[in-house]
Amino acid sequence: MSILIIGGGTIGATLAQRLSSSESKDVVVVEANDDRVRHLRDAADVQVIHGSGANPRVLREARLEDAEMLIAVTNSDEVNLISCLIAARESVIPTKIARIRDPDLAEAVPSIFGDGFLDLNINPEAEAAQAIVKTLAVPGATRVLEFAGGRVQVVAFAVDRACRAVGVQLSGLRSKLGVNCNIVAILRDNRLIVPDGAQEIRRGDLLYAAGSPTSLDALAQLLEKERRAARRIMISGGGNISYHLARRFEAQGIAPKIVEADAERCRFLVQRLERSVVLQGHGTDAELLHEENIESTDAFLALTGDEEENILSAFQAKRAHVGTVMALVNKPTYATLASAIGIDALVSPNAAAVSAILQFIRKGKVLSVATLGEEGAEALEIVALETSGLVGRPLRDCDLKDAHVGAIVRGDHVIIPTGDDVIQVGDHVVIFALRSAISRLERQMMVRLSYF
Repeated sequence: MSILIIGGGTIGATLAQRLSSSESKDVVVVEANDDRVRHLRDAADVQVIHGSGANPRVLREARLEDAEMLIAVTNSDEVNLISCLIAARESVIPTKIARIRDPDLAEAVPSIFGDGFLDLNINPEAEAAQAIVKTLAVPGATRVLEFAGGRVQVVAFAVDRACRAVGVQLSGLRSKLGVNCNIVAILRDNRLIVPDGAQEIRRGDLLYAAGSPTSLDALAQLLEKERRAARRIMISGGGNISYHLARRFEAQGIAPKIVEADAERCRFLVQRLERSVVLQGHGTDAELLHEENIESTDAFLALTGDEEENILSAFQAKRAHVGTVMALVNKPTYATLASAIGIDALVSPNAAAVSAILQFIRKGKVLSVATLGEEGAEALEIVALETSGLVGRPLRDCDLKDAHVGAIVRGDHVIIPTGDDVIQVGDHVVIFALRSAISRLERQMMVRLSYF
């Protein structure tokens, strides 16, 4: 049995690599672009079929009848839907996932094809919008991941000022400062490390902290993060991310300002949104930003399709001392530049889509939630099985090299563990691990996709 991926772009290629290497799954990728076909054949241990996912002959060549799962993630909503439609007509595939970006089409799919046609309708822009909302809800956060229905979070905080936490060993956060959370990773000098209790917090660190929302709020106060809620919000770019984001803000009673250059897109936004203020212009226009009181804005979100424009407009927002500045950046070189000029958080629709798809297909015993940092770390929520090698032993005695247990959820209780705590059968264990440790962790927990 294989997993059939339609589309070998950023999302498809990332999924193929993860599922073939980490899960040892038989992966087949269908891709129409010549350059992507060559890249996939060189970079990943997967079978690549050259052709369109909307062509029945190509899908049969890709062994459609043997697929246990079809994931259609091309840039074309229509191709993705046709691939799933052919799969439904010609084969019995237990799971079908499609990337559909058009909001109108996504809403119409159930009425056209029936409620059970797709198992997951993934929208990268909507996933990115949800990630932004979660991040803005936590004071001073640059990224927020949720586990166990939101009872546990992993939050990234920048140590950007002198505060009581600087110079304190991680083991002293709880004993000396009364903050009940675990620092599961530190990004320091562009290097991601999994620390032990003797590691000291330094100014310039980016801390990844695991804990309950209450304990992480206490850490934000310790790091002297401003607690003002983001109510005055300006968005540069009126694309689909901005549209989904504005709808979420409006549901919270917030009326964001959206700056969009295209007149037709402005009309679309005005017709679809109720409270948002839509301005025709560019987010890099310093005069426009000043006229719209950028200096009094709580959050500035640079979300156009032009990454260079996003970096430039975000830089202007930082110079205007906006509280939180976020930018849509996918290219690694631009991501480094964005961090260097002080942009608080980066937005990647493709990364959000990959995380959502992996979370769905691994549901049950393993949730792979996100990849973090240039070295490729993952945050995992794992259900401990009776056969797991980590069950029944103090954490200090477990082989957790390059990994850190951030939290244990046992029933209704959230445990922020120390080395003396013991994982029990059925616990939900939140683990942060470098990519090098993922396969070992899965062996220790005795969980793979093929287990389910």
